[in-house]
Amino acid sequence: MDKKNLLVIGIILLAALALLAGVLLNRPMTAVEEDMVIITIDGKEYTRVPLSRPQTVTVKQDDGCVNVVEVSDHGAVMLSSTCDNQLCVKMGEVTVDNWEFRPNQQFIICLPNRVSIELAVTE
Repeated sequence: MDKKNLLVIGIILLAALALLAGVLLNRPMTAVEEDMVIITIDGKEYTRVPLSRPQTVTVKQDDGCVNVVEVSDHGAVMLSSTCDNQLCVKMGEVTVDNWEFRPNQQFIICLPNRVSIELAVTE
């Protein structure tokens, strides 16, 4: 890899961290009564899906961006996205069993489409 590629990767990582910080700082931390998946667009809540009601959620935005999220009884995964880099799809599944050990913990983030998935577990 040359310096330009490393610079681009660094910028993408910094932007992802900034988005994550924005999501965490701009929404109040609320306790949940049951384990659920919270999907946000630009830091604003789009929907909440309890793990007790597995379903596939298609997030369609006015600008043509589309993300498909599959919620199961144990977690969530980004099935597909219209973003170019597909990093959100490659992040794999976040589950009740693995969220504490994942590098990004309970989040899956699609930075180009400004969509985040959070696994909110009861304490």
